[in-house]
Amino acid sequence: MCGRFTYLYRWRQIYEILSEFLAGLDPALADLDGPTPSYNVGPKSVVPVLRNGAEGVTGTTMRWWLIPSWSLTPDIKFPTFNARSEEAAKKNSFRKPFRERRCVLPVSGFYEWAKRPDGSKQPYYITRADGEVIMFAGLWDAWGDPEVGPPIESCTILTTSANTQMEPVHDRMPCVLEAEQLAAWLDPEMTDPDEIGGYLNPAADGVLTMHPVGRKVGNVRNQGAGLIAPIV
Repeated sequence: MCGRFTYLYRWRQIYEILSEFLAGLDPALADLDGPTPSYNVGPKSVVPVLRNGAEGVTGTTMRWWLIPSWSLTPDIKFPTFNARSEEAAKKNSFRKPFRERRCVLPVSGFYEWAKRPDGSKQPYYITRADGEVIMFAGLWDAWGDPEVGPPIESCTILTTSANTQMEPVHDRMPCVLEAEQLAAWLDPEMTDPDEIGGYLNPAADGVLTMHPVGRKVGNVRNQGAGLIAPIV
């Protein structure tokens, strides 16, 4: 699963990193300084998202806890901040977005908690070994009546089974896309569930690296670079 992450990149940095891979990336992102970096992003936070629109791939912000378009209320009681990639194509909450509304969450790293023999949990901070941005495969949806007001746009992170590197910490991990896969992942013409599922695999061992961090990250109100500092 993925219940906490960081984003330290600005939109202009994302544009510089991805413009060679996404020909249709909105050039307006190159002039944007937001969003404000966060060292401790929890579910229901507003997060940066890349998606395909009428004028190509653009950046926006969404609520991280997907509200299905068919829901009677925006207050979803069951957790939808993650979606199991193996089941998303068939689950009522995710089936339509899986085919029609895929997105990417560009993050700097994410946290996971490993169980200790004494029952306590040790948090780890996970980043790409090459220091580049991590691209989470996601889904999004829009909820609300457009005649009443702007719809609420929300998203979820797709997860898969852990690779060998992650297994000692947790049995699940986010689906991580490589930069050269982004254009296909965001292509609205790709609607076949099996083809889509082909992009949702565990990251190869060695792509990610991790180190233990302090327990202050457990409180989502805590912020600051100290949260990602390694501990001995």
